[in-house]
Amino acid sequence: MAVAPASAQPRAAHFLLVPELLHSPPNRAIIEALLDCGYRVDVYAPGPGDDPSPYGPGVTTHRAEYSIRWLVRHLAQPHWWRYACFSGTSEDPLALVGLLAAMTGRPSFLLVDEIKSGAYRGNSPERWKQLCRWAMRRARFTIVNDDSRVQLLRDYAGLAPTAPVVVYPGCFHRPPDPDPLLRQELRRRWGLPQEALVIASSGAFNLTAGADWLVQALQDEPSLHAVIQPLAVSPLCLFLLGRLGLGDRLYLQQERLSWQEAWRSAVGLDIGLAIYTNPAPQFQHMGTSSNRLCMFLAMGVPVIATRQPSFRFIEDYDCGVLVETYDDFLAAIRFIGSRLPQMRANCRRCFNDYIMPSDRFPRLRQAIASLSRS
Repeated sequence: MAVAPASAQPRAAHFLLVPELLHSPPNRAIIEALLDCGYRVDVYAPGPGDDPSPYGPGVTTHRAEYSIRWLVRHLAQPHWWRYACFSGTSEDPLALVGLLAAMTGRPSFLLVDEIKSGAYRGNSPERWKQLCRWAMRRARFTIVNDDSRVQLLRDYAGLAPTAPVVVYPGCFHRPPDPDPLLRQELRRRWGLPQEALVIASSGAFNLTAGADWLVQALQDEPSLHAVIQPLAVSPLCLFLLGRLGLGDRLYLQQERLSWQEAWRSAVGLDIGLAIYTNPAPQFQHMGTSSNRLCMFLAMGVPVIATRQPSFRFIEDYDCGVLVETYDDFLAAIRFIGSRLPQMRANCRRCFNDYIMPSDRFPRLRQAIASLSRS
């Protein structure tokens, strides 16, 4: 099929909350689907952008901010009319996407991967949050990362029962293949024995993400080893983690890994944490919204997750254990350690059959393609 010259291709504007989301799994899926549908994509985010070159020449990055002051200065600029559609991630970018789509008469769609409600309301002013919810209601379709969040989104944004919602999990549709040689290299790099049972925490590391249970388990199980890849923790927390007196049983990742590096490195692990004890509705409807859970299962790593209905598939596929207490957590470590080969195989089956079946990405691409036909 002939490719239209760049000047003739429709353009899409995609807005990110932070530049580091440029290559995150669901945003990568959106950008790749836009490219597949023939769009050139301009990605907007606050601050210096990540390198867009892995996407090829069809993607460029630009700066935007999410405030009334920035809107007043930039909303009326004529270059917004060159875009055929607008899209964005939650939550702050959604208001700008809605306003631009309404002003230009172009269609929009939104990735609502963060539902800022309950104890997880966030710090945005109420008038900005009202704009975000209005943008969700006027979008051609919205995207959530798990079926359990569809009704949560409808209730939060006031979506009509017939408003289209696409479900796309928080993961790459083409994840890297687990590399056994990389597993050996990582164990050497981390200073961990090749045969050790290694548990891992990736991403947010706090009391609602199982940090206390992990540290306690390392003290209660002298044979257990751990890798912690923390995000958004204070220098004091890093200092204290490095001084737990665990010797060579703990590897603390000091540098921030890219999304792709984090996924590849999961091959060196045996058990992954998907603990969510925050009572806010978003965290009690995690399911495949959890990037870390999708990453672990895609790379053949069984998980320990907090018991909630959206995680029931973990037990159905026997690729992890659901827990409610620390005693459950400790028992889950021992149980998975005794059944690693079987549970590893179940992880890949769960990923291919439940999380990312073959029609998952095509559905997203089809929804985006429909924008140009309406």
